Order: sequence, then C-alpha cells, then structure tokens
Amino acid sequence: PPSHAAEFLMLHRTSEESNSSWRTSMKNVWRCMTTPSYVLLSTAGGLVGGAFGAWTSLFDVILKPENYTEQQSGWFGFGALVSCIVGLLCMGALADTHYFLRRRKILVVLSFIGGFIAIFWFELSVHTVFYEKPILHSTAVTIGLSVAVAGLFQGAVLPLIYEAIAEIMFPLPESLSASILLQWLNVTVLILLFIAPNREKLINLLVLIALGTCIIMSCIARFSYTRRDEDEKKQYQKEHESLLNYDSMNPCGNETIDQP
Repeated sequence: PPSHAAEFLMLHRTSEESNSSWRTSMKNVWRCMTTPSYVLLSTAGGLVGGAFGAWTSLFDVILKPENYTEQQSGWFGFGALVSCIVGLLCMGALADTHYFLRRRKILVVLSFIGGFIAIFWFELSVHTVFYEKPILHSTAVTIGLSVAVAGLFQGAVLPLIYEAIAEIMFPLPESLSASILLQWLNVTVLILLFIAPNREKLINLLVLIALGTCIIMSCIARFSYTRRDEDEKKQYQKEHESLLNYDSMNPCGNETIDQP
C-alpha cells in the first residue's frame, strides 16, 4: 500500500466487506453530514469551486459591458485555468514542507483571503450592482492579472480542502468525502448559472460573497490530522519492531563494539 494509513484502511474495508450495503453507505454519509468541521470545509470547497467555475464560464457575459470581445473573454478564462494549475503545483510543494504538515488551516485561510482580494479587485474594475461606472480604471492587463491571481489561489485551496476532509473523516473512504464535496460544487454551479441570464453584475457580487463566506467557515472549522497520526503511529511501530529484531539477531553486537 502507498502509506500506513492506506494499509489500515484496506484492512478496515476487508473486515467490513461482508457487511457492505447501502445501509452502511448511508450511515457513512450521515456520519459525514453530522461532523461539523467536515460540513464547514466541504461546503466551503463546494462554494469556492462552483463559484469560480461558473464565474469563469460567464466571462463573455460579465465583460461584455466593458467592451471585451468573446475571444478576449475566452483568453481570460484560459489564463485563469493555467493559473489554477500553477497554484496547485506551488501549493502542493509548500504544503508538503515540514512546517506546514500540521498547519494546513493557515494555508487554507490565506488562500481564501488571497482569492477574495483578487476577485474584489476585479469587482472594482468592472460595472457593479452599486456603481454604473468602474471604480478603478482597468485595461486588459489589469483584468487578466486579477483573474490570474484569483485562479492561482483557487487552484491552491481546493487540493488542501480535499486533503483536509479526508483527514477529518478517516478511516472512511476518501471517495465518499470527496463525492459529497463535488455535489456541493455542482449545486453551486447550477444555482449561479440559473441566476446568470441578464444578471452579470449580480454574479460578481455573489462570487465575492461566496468567498467571504468560505473565509468565515474555514476559520471556524477545526482541522484534525487523524490519517497522518495513523501514518506516524504505524511508522513508529515498524521502526521499533525492526530495532527489536536487530537486537535479537545481534545479542553480542554492542559488547563487540565496546571492546578496546
């Protein structure tokens, strides 16, 4: 298995294989939905993923009043997608450093705040619900930068959310926790797409509100590291067993070393 936690999960699944049924699945879903931290983080992940997906797909509608063509809007969307990939790779390298192994909450909150600031910058550069004219002077470069920065932080936060909810709900299958998050994401996209026709100004505001809500929920949620604790426990046990086996196979090793 790829890790000690995965080995534990495989054994756990094997022992319950005979009892696997829709009732067990529903019980696991209920366990997820009654865990406050999981509900908060999965909802936050669904909101940010769904809101960003709907927002970028509606650039041609949102940017039409700013006299941007559909082709330009397509390039903005492409830039947002590329920056998502860059953010994902960079955050993966940063999150795996020793300092942040048990400080994922800091990274999640900072990513949400960074995304909020970037979308707020975009909001000030286009027509809004409150103002007929953009508050900040904008060009294709500034619009592209704000979209790219928003994509960078959105790409950074989603993998962290996936890993956090898997840690919280361990030893439940990761596919279960991730599928519930995906449903929140789909629901968010559908709601925003239904609202979108002739309401491009409102979409910007709703995405901004969604990011603000995500910041609050991620601050309230309690992060746990159950899977990582299990990994470390199994690793310690294996190292201890190997040390005992080595000592039993070399009873005179230490005496030989101590002789002059």
